[in-house]
Amino acid sequence: MTRPPFPVLKLSLILVLAALLLAGVGVLWSRQQALDAQAARLQQQAALNAAQQQLDRSRQQQRLIDTHLADYQALAGRGFVGAEDRLAWIEAVQLASREVGLAGLEYRLTPRAASGPELAQGLPLGQTAMFLTMPLLVETDLPRFLAALKTRAPGVYRVHGCRLSRLGGTSFEAVNLPRLQAECELLWFTVAPATGSVK
Repeated sequence: MTRPPFPVLKLSLILVLAALLLAGVGVLWSRQQALDAQAARLQQQAALNAAQQQLDRSRQQQRLIDTHLADYQALAGRGFVGAEDRLAWIEAVQLASREVGLAGLEYRLTPRAASGPELAQGLPLGQTAMFLTMPLLVETDLPRFLAALKTRAPGVYRVHGCRLSRLGGTSFEAVNLPRLQAECELLWFTVAPATGSVK
């Protein structure tokens, strides 16, 4: 049996081993590059998905704004959204009192306070109590006053309660003098808008 000529093949074998080594390194390098490219693609896909979700949310918010903008502007124009308009409330109460023919109306306003969470439901809803004291000729003056106020009220309010009491203890009184006194508490509601909201 003859031995292969190793010295002659030595250079060829070294070249083959070097080629195999370079091919292995090339395969490993290209595999790492493929993994890096796949990770970058997944990262870009996640960024694209996040941008698409943000775009969908923006479109939903725009549709919501478009749907409710007129209602919001109507509430803002009515005085429900924004700063309290105490002067307008007082004027409305005085005009309703004059329309019904009441004299001697007295009022007192308290500072604005936060409404309860069951009423606010996440909104920055505040309420201001207005206490009214007014003399009445007859019992029907009170519902007439409240109806007149309802047509003039520049904001959103609720009658929290009223109490009637009789004035004087004499049996004979002049016909045009008040015989009753009403004490009412009204709650005026306002929502403080968030900064940057639509006007």
